[in-house]
Amino acid sequence: MSGRKFKPEISDEACKGCLICIYTCEKWGAGILKESEKRTPIGRVLPEIAGDCTGCRWCERTCPDFAISVEEVI
Repeated sequence: MSGRKFKPEISDEACKGCLICIYTCEKWGAGILKESEKRTPIGRVLPEIAGDCTGCRWCERTCPDFAISVEEVI
């Protein structure tokens, strides 16, 4: 996947703050997802992007709410 660039997007409206994406990104991905200062309406932490995505799409595949999408940047 070298040379290609990817842009993950997180929907704050769809995310429930389970942080499964952070766990999978750290375990199998690039480790670019971190806890943010933002919260869901019920006070759970939202993830944020803090680095360059490698396009593995583990976050996208494991999100139970389809709140993350990863697109290749052309």
